[in-house]
Amino acid sequence: MTATPHTRARTQLLAGLLPVLLVGVVLLVVLAWRLGDAQEPLARASATAPATVESVDGTTVAVRYPGPDGAERRARLTLRDELDVPTGAAVTVQYDPADPGTVYADGDAAHSAVQDVVLGLVLVALVLLGVAATTGGALLTRPRLARRPAVQVAATHVVVRQGLLVRSWLELTTGRGVRWLPVHWAPELDRLRPDGPVTVHGDPTADRRVLPVVAGQQVWPSGRLRRSAPRGDVRQAPVDPGAGPQPLRRQLRGDAVVVALAPLLGLLWAYVDGSGPGGFVVTTALAAAVLFWVPQLLGSSPAPSSAQAQAQVTEPG
Repeated sequence: MTATPHTRARTQLLAGLLPVLLVGVVLLVVLAWRLGDAQEPLARASATAPATVESVDGTTVAVRYPGPDGAERRARLTLRDELDVPTGAAVTVQYDPADPGTVYADGDAAHSAVQDVVLGLVLVALVLLGVAATTGGALLTRPRLARRPAVQVAATHVVVRQGLLVRSWLELTTGRGVRWLPVHWAPELDRLRPDGPVTVHGDPTADRRVLPVVAGQQVWPSGRLRRSAPRGDVRQAPVDPGAGPQPLRRQLRGDAVVVALAPLLGLLWAYVDGSGPGGFVVTTALAAAVLFWVPQLLGSSPAPSSAQAQAQVTEPG
């Protein structure tokens, strides 16, 4: 008989992907608009001239240079950060022929603002591509595992807690020892008795990923097959013969706790990169979406904490 596709796992992966796509597209639009504004004054500064530094006061650099009419002019450059610019140093400035009183130079605040926006665009685009490729790969490859030859093994459903992360695993007993597989939860797992028979597509003694089928339900793996027990608190899941579907929102709500770390990452990036409030906002928004996405790749276990606390600890192997 054909096993039932794991629609809950597919929905969970998509639920993690969509916020990243939404936030990423919004950020790309905002940053593209911001890039146009940042480049506009530099685009008008089509003329260049050699200039000499007269004085430096913090982030303000006074320079003199020959204007478009050949007469010596004085202007000020604004830097984003204080730099050690010696008096008398030669620099090349850009200026708008229609407004020669305003000048720009490589490394000033105007050029730094453009570089920050370009870096933001590249960062957001890379994150979008990486997240989409990873999730898309999972959505495409998991169903293909069903094409592999099937074998029968004994399996036990266990729950692993690592800090705030609680996930379902299958302990598979093979002819070459016990293997551990992280999985996306399905109600059939809660109905599985310890060392109950399951069908596994693939070779659990050699393949990195296999596809278990429990009572006719595909159970998608959320990671590679392991020879050693997972870290954390490993407990045998309680058997519930009447277990039924659980709302996915409970799982998503629990996973959303890690999003609280996003502002800290935003502050760290803004400090290290020096991109200021704009860098903080962009990084925080992107980090929040990614922090919500990552747990969705790691499987699921919607069992209430009280039930987990009553389960018995299983020894590895």
